[in-house]
Amino acid sequence: YASLDAGAIIMAANPEAKGVTKLLIEDRDAYTLSPCEARKWLVVGLSEDILVDTVIIANYERYSSTVKEFQVLGSHEYPVNEWMLLGKFHASPESGEQTFKLKQPAWARYLKFRFLSHYDNEFYCTLSLIRVYGSTHMESIRKEIEKSSRDLESIKDA
Repeated sequence: YASLDAGAIIMAANPEAKGVTKLLIEDRDAYTLSPCEARKWLVVGLSEDILVDTVIIANYERYSSTVKEFQVLGSHEYPVNEWMLLGKFHASPESGEQTFKLKQPAWARYLKFRFLSHYDNEFYCTLSLIRVYGSTHMESIRKEIEKSSRDLESIKDA
C-alpha cells in the first residue's frame, strides 16, 4: 500500500532528505539521500486505513551507509501529536529488500519511519524503497465472513 500506484504520498520528511518520493516507486536506480548525521524520518500517507502487518525496506545503492535500526509508528490522522509504536526493527547490512513482520498487526493510515542508526561510516545514508502490506477494512470483513462460513459448515457437518 506504500506506492504511488496505490495512492500513497510522502507527507513530510527530515529537511535534509532529498528525493523522498522515490521511495514509493519501483526503480532500483532511484533512492532517497540524507546526511547520516541528520535525524532521519519520514511520514507516508496511505490512501486508506490499512491493517498493517508487514513492512519492506530496500537499499540498492552500494556507496552509502544503510539503515540498521528503525521504528515504524502509525496513526489514523495527520498531523498528530502522539504516534502509536508499531514496531522497532533491526535491518541486516546487505543490499536488497528486507521484510519485517509486525508482532501485532495494527490499523493505520499514516506511517512514520524513524531511522535510528546505520551501518558504515559514509557521509550519506540512502534508502531505495518502502513497501507496506496488510489488508483494507473490506478485505478484513470478507476474510471474517469466509471464516464464519467455514466455521458454520464445520458445525453443520459435525
